[in-house]
Amino acid sequence: MSQAREAVIAAAFAKLDRTGDGVVTVDDLRGVYSGWAHPKVRSGEWTEDEALHQFLDNFDTLEKDGQVTLAEFQDYYSGLSASMDTDSEFVAMVSSAWRL
Repeated sequence: MSQAREAVIAAAFAKLDRTGDGVVTVDDLRGVYSGWAHPKVRSGEWTEDEALHQFLDNFDTLEKDGQVTLAEFQDYYSGLSASMDTDSEFVAMVSSAWRL
């Protein structure tokens, strides 16, 4: 992966890692990602915490320990990166997704 792609992934991860400890947890997600808009939360099927856990699980790919490391975050985005032809396209997508 190019330096430009790695840099935007690292910036997105840093935005999520509110405590700066190198891992993203559900506590880090609070205030960055709102689970209230999720359809299952709105219907009462899930709590907001359950929605946050489900969201985090998308990235928690290596150890399934409730914590996402930068390596796991990069691993998630490596698949998306491979499907995008240009760095600028990938950087724009990640920047838009995470409001960087």
